[in-house]
Amino acid sequence: SFPYMNSIRVSLKNDTKFARSTGSLCQSKVCGDRIEGIDCGDDVADWLSDVLCINGLRLLRQKDEDQRLTKSTSNNDSKAQSISLSNQAQFLLINTKSVSWLIDKVPDWVDQPEIDTNTRLEGVVDRFRGNLIIDAPEELDEQNWQQITIGNIQFNSDGPCVR
Repeated sequence: SFPYMNSIRVSLKNDTKFARSTGSLCQSKVCGDRIEGIDCGDDVADWLSDVLCINGLRLLRQKDEDQRLTKSTSNNDSKAQSISLSNQAQFLLINTKSVSWLIDKVPDWVDQPEIDTNTRLEGVVDRFRGNLIIDAPEELDEQNWQQITIGNIQFNSDGPCVR
């Protein structure tokens, strides 16, 4: 749903036979990997285009049989994990202290006196599209972490982000 718009529904049932009969299977690339997806249809595409004010959008759902795997950049000999349509991993941890450190190194970001420090930091953090945002004690601390525990869930590192 979206304010002032009719709601739209997307079936979570993976119906490959329907997709083949309607021609809604399509191929694309995600981070250099060829994937085959199921187009969710014109109604969904039109709704997304209207809501986001961007013409030509399509919503693709990954086929169950189409499995992309991590390409580990660490030396911890972990087995490749399924990452669906994510860039590099299912989760990307961002340390705000590291982003602040990076901002100080990029002249274009420092030379914006009209933007206050917190707004600038939030904007740059958003550019990395992380889904775990932390404030570690020091910048670049996370480069040496092999795992992090949140509550009773343990996340293992597959290595540094290449973005």
